[in-house]
Amino acid sequence: MRPGSARFLASIGMTMGWMAVPCMVLAFTLSKFDSPESMVVDPEDGSYYVSNLAGSPTEKDSNGYISKISSSGNIVIQKFIGGKKGDAILHSPKGLALSGNELFVADIDTIKVFNKKSQKLTAIVDLSKHHVKFLNDLALDAEGDLYVTDMFANRIFKIKPKKAYEVTVYKGGPLLSRPNGLLVNPRSKNLMVATFDPGMILEIDSFGGIHILKKGLKGLDGMDYDREGNLYVSSFEMGEIYKIERMGRGPLTTFLKGLTTPTDIAYDRKKNELLIPSMKANTVTTISRNDSKL
Repeated sequence: MRPGSARFLASIGMTMGWMAVPCMVLAFTLSKFDSPESMVVDPEDGSYYVSNLAGSPTEKDSNGYISKISSSGNIVIQKFIGGKKGDAILHSPKGLALSGNELFVADIDTIKVFNKKSQKLTAIVDLSKHHVKFLNDLALDAEGDLYVTDMFANRIFKIKPKKAYEVTVYKGGPLLSRPNGLLVNPRSKNLMVATFDPGMILEIDSFGGIHILKKGLKGLDGMDYDREGNLYVSSFEMGEIYKIERMGRGPLTTFLKGLTTPTDIAYDRKKNELLIPSMKANTVTTISRNDSKL
């Protein structure tokens, strides 16, 4: 089914109430989601997965689910995982990460692992004994280890799936400033963090040192990088997406503005597209950057 889909292949300057870079191409936008929080692309077939809160971000209400979108955006399975009778329960799914056939989902105080082909739950990593407050974004490193932000408690956990999902506190402390978005820098292999309050871009080196790359921003949420090593970061509060050259160390420009609560964005480096879930607009959008001017 296609919930409220609209497909555009024309260049746009201003549409849908937000300002865009001239000559930008809106690949597709889809509506009628239910508080979409995170969107990731499957490198295997180009399809997309979207987490839907479908209720409170903090309550265990059993309402959450994961949607799946075809590579073209023409087909949407609204409730691909969760939300149906007999499915595993999801409460408020947020961050997503893919590794092979495994789809990792952050759900309040657990990480739930699903087989993307069978849609079956294969593991639950329970972090409640660590008194987590609000598990949010996920990132995977080259070894297959998983990182997750505990936003309200100023902590980042490291989980080792190959070691029976061993859990350790990777980093904690007030400097993390409500850590939200995560990614592993492909060059330095360091963990990068987008913080919510105050809004900063941090990089944690292999010795545990925290380096502030950018500060003075507001309500940062998700981040990812493109083929050229430009970093993109969303501001949930400001309704903006920033582009920062040299993986966050270069100059910052406002790439998009006038958005409605952009959350955990991602970048499809194969198609050269930016993926934008908008929580309060209940939409997901892909922006093509296959233009030398962008």
